Amino acid sequence: MATTNVDRIDDFEELFHHKLAQMYYAEQELVETMDEMAINATNERMSEGFADHRDETRTHVQRLEDVFAALDQPAERRENPVVDALEQERMTLEDAINDDDMLDMAYLNAAMMTERIEMTAYEGLTTMANKIGYDDEIKKPLKSNHDEEESAYRELSAMETASDMKSLWDRLTPS
Repeated sequence: MATTNVDRIDDFEELFHHKLAQMYYAEQELVETMDEMAINATNERMSEGFADHRDETRTHVQRLEDVFAALDQPAERRENPVVDALEQERMTLEDAINDDDMLDMAYLNAAMMTERIEMTAYEGLTTMANKIGYDDEIKKPLKSNHDEEESAYRELSAMETASDMKSLWDRLTPS
């Protein structure tokens, strides 16, 4: 279960732990979301990409658990309102869009937005870890997660311009 209440944050380490717990929540939620998007996407390349990144995200969860262990703290989930809002938007669009190709484009946009948010979150965690003076046992897993999020973003960007997606853009946008 995720924690919602925020106790007073008095130092940088407490802020780091708060943000780490939010990222742990986010990655766990995104495993489920990507599973649903892999099933619902009708574009085969996109569906496979979501399934692959879902599996990669499971590794991200494990790395975050390793960070908690290195800090000698139990892994804690703290609600992440940004991720919750993205999930709500996805569900709203699924209900509102009746065209499979258009829904695939909405998924692509949502995935790109999510990757950007995750990259920024990991950059922030890494910056804080550096400022606090944590060693590589803390910093390396965060950097690895960031790098994989960045790679996923590049793959999504390439997918956006791939020929099969270009034909969707052409069909969905008026001349």
